[in-house]
Amino acid sequence: MFFFRFHSLWIGATTIVASAAIFLGLGSGQAQQTQEEQASPPQYESLVKGIAASSPLQIQFKSAPLRLEIRNLVMGRGDTEAIPTPTRILMEVRQGAITTTINDEKHDWRQGDFSMVDKGSLMTIQNPGEVAVIRAIYIYEGNR
Repeated sequence: MFFFRFHSLWIGATTIVASAAIFLGLGSGQAQQTQEEQASPPQYESLVKGIAASSPLQIQFKSAPLRLEIRNLVMGRGDTEAIPTPTRILMEVRQGAITTTINDEKHDWRQGDFSMVDKGSLMTIQNPGEVAVIRAIYIYEGNR
């Protein structure tokens, strides 16, 4: 059984809009990939010490000044350095269990849990298990 922790109704609305954009092709920043790009595995880079991030999938909304960047964050056992939060981030634990420390406040999260991180927050993640996978949706509001 999954337990969902939402900080506000806005998170739920954003998730629904993001899912609809991905599955219905409403964003203009996707869909035109060559066969070579589709066949290649996702590329990962070090976000900070202790965590790797996939290349972002960018979705620009046509009907609103809103852009999403969706990344998978992968980490092994241990702690991360401070993770930059250039905008609001919706996070979903896809695998494993983690503890986040956001502005000196600790929270435990399990697979299926959602959380919201505000822009400019000081965030670190601790993983007591083997591998944790987090889906991070960076929400950029306003014109590009």
